[in-house]
Amino acid sequence: MTTKILTIVLPEYNLNRRPNYLKIGQKVDTLIEKNLSDGEYLYRAIGKDDHPHLSLDKLINIILQLGTDKYDFQRKEVCFEEFSGYDHDIQAGFFKIKNHKIILDNSYEYPSLFGDTIKNFYENALLDRGFKVRIDILMIYDAKKLVRARKTNHKKKSVNSELEKCLYKFKNPQQKRDALVAIVKILR
Repeated sequence: MTTKILTIVLPEYNLNRRPNYLKIGQKVDTLIEKNLSDGEYLYRAIGKDDHPHLSLDKLINIILQLGTDKYDFQRKEVCFEEFSGYDHDIQAGFFKIKNHKIILDNSYEYPSLFGDTIKNFYENALLDRGFKVRIDILMIYDAKKLVRARKTNHKKKSVNSELEKCLYKFKNPQQKRDALVAIVKILR
């Protein structure tokens, strides 16, 4: 299956002031709803600034080749220590599309997939990392091609249940690209 590349330009989405989560989020949600069929999906959001040595297009090309943004095994993920007891490949959120509409569970604060995500990256990343993160790429995966990660090192402290349900592993690690349905490229 060929991964769809969806592009949207959002000059109003920047970190200089608090974004309008709902207004911006609905624009990206609509793009996703128009381009993906009904089904269950996982999504992973990343900021290009976490990869300063790569252009946005070069980072997207790496993701297309590998099926993931995990190209540098020397690079530690943001919550490396917290997640180190789990056999996981990615941290991702879950959503459904039904009748061409995104359906969210009750864990979302906003009635918008992307709106809730940019809120987390604008406010919660500040607490986790000490700075806000602008999302430049959404990777969308076929949920049937990943499974929830398991805790493999019981000597390590468990993460809370909300974080634990965001940890996933590819069913077939050699075919990560096959799981990648779409990439949403969010331009400034």
